[in-house]
This record gives sequence, structure tokens and C-alpha cells, in this order.
Amino acid sequence: MLTLVITGVLAAGECWPAAAVLVAAGSWSGMVGGLPRAERPPVRPVKGQMLALGAPDADYVRHVVRTPDVYIVPKSDGRIVLGATVEEMGFNRDLTAGGVYELLKGAWEAMPGVYDMPIVELWSGFRPGSRDDSPLLGATGVPGLYMACGHYRNGILMTPGTAVHMATLLVDGTTPEVLKPYDPRRFASA
Repeated sequence: MLTLVITGVLAAGECWPAAAVLVAAGSWSGMVGGLPRAERPPVRPVKGQMLALGAPDADYVRHVVRTPDVYIVPKSDGRIVLGATVEEMGFNRDLTAGGVYELLKGAWEAMPGVYDMPIVELWSGFRPGSRDDSPLLGATGVPGLYMACGHYRNGILMTPGTAVHMATLLVDGTTPEVLKPYDPRRFASA
């Protein structure tokens, strides 16, 4: 029987010794080289298109507006960010007329004044979604191999808590209670 042991990370042809390795590569976590097939996190990219509008004045929107179809976020530089589509398109970064239309339509329904605002930026990105769209946080079946990925739509919000709890696990070797529902091994039998 083959037993895997974590000894470090191989990056750019150089070996970095480590007793523990944390896979935290967002939507690309399942593509990290060197992981045994059974330990690759089931993480997929979920495309999100976004755009920014130029507001007529800095106080046009003072707080986040959230509707079932769009969120509207004022930025300190005067832009108003509209987001975001949720698309199962793999790593396709293309901006689409339909995606932009849906964002603008949702924003216009919430705040008709956006009709006359200039579009100043368009972009897309990828959310890391797991099979159940909940994070994979904790130890894997390989001693010394840990995961912190699959945060889906709430990654930026969960980052501070993820960092604190994963640090506790990596330093103390004990899994904080809050991480237990997100055990990466929950998909092992699937």
C-alpha cells in the first residue's frame, strides 16, 4: 500500500520544504499539480460579469443596494459597481451583451437614474464553487495536506475568519468546531 507524505511544495523548479501544505488557489484549486486524484478539491469556476458606472455625484448612492437580481455598490472613487452574474461557463472570461443587459436592467429597476450614467468599466471573474457551494476547509485524507477553497460567492467576506481558523488548525493541529461542517472529506465517498 502506497502512503503519501507531504514534504513540501515544488514551484518553478524549486522545492520548498514544509510539514504542511495549504491549497488555497480559488477556482484553480482543483488544478494544483501533484495532488492525488482523490484529494483534488471538487472546485469549479463560476463566472461573474460586473460593470462600473460613473455616478453624477459622489453622494448619488451612499450604501449598498441589494435586489434579487443585482447588487449596487458605491465606491469612494465615484464609481457605482453593478454585480454580478452567476454563470456556469468554465473559465470563459467573455463579457456578453446578455450578461451586461441583465445587470443594467436589474440596476435600472432598482434605481432608474442609472439609465443616463456612463459605463466606465466591464470585467469578469471566477468564484470558486464546490459541489454544494460551501467552502472546503480543513485537513484532507493525506497527512499534512489542507484545503481552504470553494468559498463561492462569499469568499471576500469569509477571508478573515478562514485565515484565523485555518491558522489555528495548522499551528495547533486541532480543528476548530466552526470548520467541521466544511470538512473537505465530505465528498470522499461521492
